[in-house]
Amino acid sequence: MQPISILSADEAAARDPRTSVMLSAEVVRSEGSAPTQHRVLNVSVSGVCIAKPVGLVADMPVMVSLGRVDHVGARVKWVRGDRAGLRFDEAIDLDAARQRRPGNGAPPPPTSGWMAAANERFRRQTTL
Repeated sequence: MQPISILSADEAAARDPRTSVMLSAEVVRSEGSAPTQHRVLNVSVSGVCIAKPVGLVADMPVMVSLGRVDHVGARVKWVRGDRAGLRFDEAIDLDAARQRRPGNGAPPPPTSGWMAAANERFRRQTTL
């Protein structure tokens, strides 16, 4: 029989499967500070790896918003070069994190110029 090993929270988080995504995250460093935008390199239920962690240092508490997950508490676990790992204070919903934020969908259709009339139903068709 194998002995049962009890993992610390950090060891368990290191084993959570990571998912590479094409998302951006908004990070707020302190109450009242302006949020910074970061590209998400990968995400799991327990943390996120972001690019360009300007101003972030290890063990710094932050608030993170990504996808439809808003203002979840996190702590900067490491900063190496142009990447940083953030550990969430509580597990997040990965499906919600992968969804687009409201208002970040496709741009509205053009309302002026030739592009606005490109799909006009009564537009005169010309052939060459």
